Amino acid sequence: MSTSPGWYPDPSAPGRLRWWDGAAWTEHTHGEAPGAVQGAHGQLTRSGGGGLTLDKPGAPAAQPPWSPAAQGGAPPAGRARTTPDGQPLAALGMRLLARFLDGLIVLLLATVAGWGYLRRTFALMEEATRGSGGMLTPQQITGLATDPRVGENSLAFTLTLIAVSAVYTVPMLRYFGATPGKLLCRLRVRRWDRPGLPTWSESIRRWMLADMLGNLGWFGALYQVLDYLWPLWDKRRQALHDKWPGTVVVKRQAGPRPEPAPAATA
Repeated sequence: MSTSPGWYPDPSAPGRLRWWDGAAWTEHTHGEAPGAVQGAHGQLTRSGGGGLTLDKPGAPAAQPPWSPAAQGGAPPAGRARTTPDGQPLAALGMRLLARFLDGLIVLLLATVAGWGYLRRTFALMEEATRGSGGMLTPQQITGLATDPRVGENSLAFTLTLIAVSAVYTVPMLRYFGATPGKLLCRLRVRRWDRPGLPTWSESIRRWMLADMLGNLGWFGALYQVLDYLWPLWDKRRQALHDKWPGTVVVKRQAGPRPEPAPAATA
């Protein structure tokens, strides 16, 4: 029977705990738990699959894994403060700051990529305001809103914005576990139930709910407001866009960058 994921005595360093993911040792370590029993010593080496293995047989002994909550008592019932393996969850304020920074960068890149569509829209607005002192009247606003040329350019720029967002976000989540805004705020995205980088599937699903839906007109705007506020009452501090991929945002810890999760096999 395989040993369940959890914190166990580190076989390569007495007095320290290391996270066992159910199949191999990972690079995540933690201070030793009081009274923990040290396992067999050995040297950790990197396996071909990206995990860590012992030079000698090294699965942790069949014993209940240690929980970081054991040092200071169980946390109060309600919203979690850490992941099951003890990594602190990010505060909503830092998440919103990272989101704001990412939004500015994406908007700047999309403006450069889609400048032709914006320029044509501005030209149509300038044409509509000739003879009215540069001010748009209600009739002119209605005319612009129903002008198919404005609609075409607006749609083209929205699609450009979505494409730029995908290229900006998905690879960064897959290979770094964070967008540039999150890296600046020292945050990282991971699954709730295990440490490590998101898979391609998880990165794409998270982007779809966080960014693609947010660009769908009034529905997208209302969805984003609810999405941003959802961590305030969610037990795992997840936003709506974390639900489908099963991700959470945590405080970035010092140490080596996690290995990418293996690609899912059929």
